Amino acid sequence: LESVLQRAGARKAGRTARRIGIAPVTGPLGAIAALRRDPRVESVSREYTRELRRVPNDPALRLPESGFSGVPAGTPVQWALARERFPAAWDISTGTGATVAVLDTGIDGAHRELGSKIFYGAEYGTDSGAFSDQEGHGTHVSGLACAETNNGIAVAGAGWNCKVGVEKIALLRDDDVINAIEHAALRGVHAINMSFGGGPESAAIDRAIDFAVERNVVLVGSASNSPDTDQGSPAAQLQKDASNINAGRGLVVTAADFSDRNAGTGRGDQISVAAYGFFDDFDGPPGLISTFPGNNTAIGEGLGGCGCRSRRFGGNNYAYLQGTSMAAPQVAALAALVGQLNPFLRVGEKTRIIKQTARGGGRWNPELGWGIIDAGRALDATRRVDRTAPRTRSRSVGRVRLRRIKRGRRKGRLARTARVRLRLLGSDKPGAPGLLPSGLRSFDLYIARVRKDQPLLFKRVRRDRVNPVLRLRLKRGRYRFYSRALDNAGNREAKPPRWDGRSIVIKPRRKRRR
Repeated sequence: LESVLQRAGARKAGRTARRIGIAPVTGPLGAIAALRRDPRVESVSREYTRELRRVPNDPALRLPESGFSGVPAGTPVQWALARERFPAAWDISTGTGATVAVLDTGIDGAHRELGSKIFYGAEYGTDSGAFSDQEGHGTHVSGLACAETNNGIAVAGAGWNCKVGVEKIALLRDDDVINAIEHAALRGVHAINMSFGGGPESAAIDRAIDFAVERNVVLVGSASNSPDTDQGSPAAQLQKDASNINAGRGLVVTAADFSDRNAGTGRGDQISVAAYGFFDDFDGPPGLISTFPGNNTAIGEGLGGCGCRSRRFGGNNYAYLQGTSMAAPQVAALAALVGQLNPFLRVGEKTRIIKQTARGGGRWNPELGWGIIDAGRALDATRRVDRTAPRTRSRSVGRVRLRRIKRGRRKGRLARTARVRLRLLGSDKPGAPGLLPSGLRSFDLYIARVRKDQPLLFKRVRRDRVNPVLRLRLKRGRYRFYSRALDNAGNREAKPPRWDGRSIVIKPRRKRRR
């Protein structure tokens, strides 16, 4: 093993499994390439750091739904998150640093699964406090997006560690909506959830949407809860011509049911994607379970009451609600996970990834848009988008002597050129934690001959497909080198501020006479 590594220019990098015949090694690209060519080496594989399979311990993810007819045996209480493949997404990112602004009726700030997840709070049009919720709707929506996860208590949020920016707009006036969008965008959130809508489009809301998009915020709106083709404002102002995957300034979400069908909600060319918001019209639980205020609310105890509170996890601060309002925050949480994982993506790229990876088979349809979201596929695609250029350095032998020709008519004379050996040291590192670099594709080598009182004029003399050792024939003189790399995503290294390699080709020493 030692002789093989020494010959290739590599070295051991850890403990050898001698009985299996495997050794961890490290070294420059040329050394690794030499190992691959060595007939004594069976194979060389890149070493990876594996990840734990992250399954949070919230009971609702594993306990079977009970007490309702029509629910298949073994279906967990939070069946929607598993079907949308959020556990696969959590293997890639648990959303630390992700933020979702929820424009809604406020939040129960004292809730045990929400209190620690609040990023900030703001209130418009009312003075009851951002961290109180007299309706119940905002608390439920916030929990679906970012409820405390892996705390062993009850439910999980789609965005695991994401934080909630509470934008309380209980009156739902355009003025309040516009101010909330502006404030959330200035706070730098990754996504804005708007589980409300209706009425005509507004030029003022258009300007607010543009303001948020310019600041790279993904806006998510819920579609109508009726089978309408006009989703009303603000949703209709986020998405037009949805069959064009590049169209739109945000995402409009319709609701699917347990059977993966449109649940009788919005459809048509304003629908971007779908997420679960219902179980069934006749059987099963009355929607999705999430956090709910402990106080009396208009939804829970108002006229007639919803009968939706659940004591499954102790207390009365969880409830089942259904609608596109419940579908949208799951998509908003996914958009926040995408934005946090890859900060180099713009709004259009993030929405395209969510559409492309949805379960529609790459085709749009008026019932579910591009399909029910697939969070695992979305984050896997996100981490593979490489926007960071690689880096290289060129290293060469300082002095190279011209040799005398040993045979032929010019025997004994000095050769006109000398062979100069250059080593290119390159790397393509991820631009942020969790991202996967695309890998080096090729090198360009630039060379200039030093001439007295003249600027260095560099020429590209060689392009090599990731061969770290180059050999050039150079005439007598002084030379300067630099290199630029290209990765498989098409990112090209910028020209360095100065050269980083040099060589001098000189005559051989004269032999001393005795």
